[in-house]
Amino acid sequence: MHEAKTRLSKLLAEIEKGEQFVITRRGVSLARLVAAAPATARRAKGHAQRERVNQVFAAMAQLRSGTVLDVPMKDAIDQGRD
Repeated sequence: MHEAKTRLSKLLAEIEKGEQFVITRRGVSLARLVAAAPATARRAKGHAQRERVNQVFAAMAQLRSGTVLDVPMKDAIDQGRD
């Protein structure tokens, strides 16, 4: 158990790669460290999230493109606060 506490970050890095560990106290198994989700599922979720973020930024860029204000920015903001 002491080794797991002192090396937790290294163990987690190995778990991300698919490894599993059993934590014992005096030779008695207490817990098993495994990934919460398979690595492929985490990667797929990460790709999907990145794609959604990219889509939002693309939509924002499209909204912003071609927009020209005929008044200074401060005046435009003030006018929107009526």
